Amino acid sequence: MIRVFKLWIVVLMFAASPPGTAIAELKNEDPIEPRIKAVAQQLRCPVCQGETIYDSHSTVANQMKDLIREHVSAGRSDAEIRSFFVARYGDFILMEPHARGANALIWAFPAIALLLGSLALFQLLRRRRAHLVTTTASVADTDDLIRRIELLDP
Repeated sequence: MIRVFKLWIVVLMFAASPPGTAIAELKNEDPIEPRIKAVAQQLRCPVCQGETIYDSHSTVANQMKDLIREHVSAGRSDAEIRSFFVARYGDFILMEPHARGANALIWAFPAIALLLGSLALFQLLRRRRAHLVTTTASVADTDDLIRRIELLDP
């Protein structure tokens, strides 16, 4: 009974909402908003940990979004806007910093780690194979020794 009641409430809510409300909201969206979103998703919020200024709800992030809106309205390119923020906050502000200087090591580290891990695995497998060959040889030597002992008959 309760489920039917909840279902009717949901149906009535959908019936009461005017048709095409979501589409109307999309049509009224500012034409520069997608560009603001694209730039804001590339910049890190200076107060939040690991959030873009687009995702953050802090006061600083909102001010930065307004600043991006001003730059876009002034006709600046995305690269100019990013370089403005990098000049003000440093490379930290970029969600994906440029691969130069100390950052190059961070970008190259996964490839270097994969290469060193592959070399270590290769060396381990070579040693294991060499140990297996010597172990097989010692088993053959042991079998030969047992056979000789059995031939001695005391």
